[in-house]
Amino acid sequence: MKIHIGYDEAMHEASLVCEYSIHKYAKYHLETYFLKLDELKQKGYYYREDDDSASTDFAYSRFLVPFLNNHQGWSMFVDNDFLFVTDVCTLFDYIDRDPQASNKAVYCVKHLPYQPKNETKFWGKVQHSFPRKNWSSLMIFNNSHPATKKLTPLTIANATPQWLHRFGWCKDDEIGSIDLKWNWLVGEYNDPTPDIFPRAYHYTNGGPWNGVHGQTFEKLWLDMYKEMTGLPYIT
Repeated sequence: MKIHIGYDEAMHEASLVCEYSIHKYAKYHLETYFLKLDELKQKGYYYREDDDSASTDFAYSRFLVPFLNNHQGWSMFVDNDFLFVTDVCTLFDYIDRDPQASNKAVYCVKHLPYQPKNETKFWGKVQHSFPRKNWSSLMIFNNSHPATKKLTPLTIANATPQWLHRFGWCKDDEIGSIDLKWNWLVGEYNDPTPDIFPRAYHYTNGGPWNGVHGQTFEKLWLDMYKEMTGLPYIT
């Protein structure tokens, strides 16, 4: 399983911590890659015109993951503002046991519609509300599925954000479901109860790496950064 982590130079530390947390708990060897926009452009894989409304460099490049894997096998994309606190391989095992897996184009957490609590995200970006918001923040692609074969550099250069992020490229019954625990929206969901143990915290409203402080579970991220570097995080 190859894991592609969203990368933005302005959020370098977030990408590193996300990757570190993945490997920290993984029981199997996993290949992780940063989805760097400048490298994709140099290779001729990404030529979509810049969009000022995009909050990160990987807003659209995430949909290149099946293409980057030659439309073969399975691969995962995850936003860089995730912190994993358990073994992601158990998630892959769950999909492997699903008898319908071969019929699915993608798996994700199907968040129910919600109104974001803040009008802006980090760096003053507008916090949009739209159908299937945050579904695309963690996706496990069946790269050889006919639907994911639609995701090519040409398509991604021309498709609307709505078609991409709302999964217009596949049918509803081709979207497999992952438990909410794998994409717990910090600041949007209430604190988990004792019977709900999040597997991955998603700091969708930002974190220390982009000047957002005081959120619930911030200490988890700061502790992971210190474990990774041996130094406390200094803004």
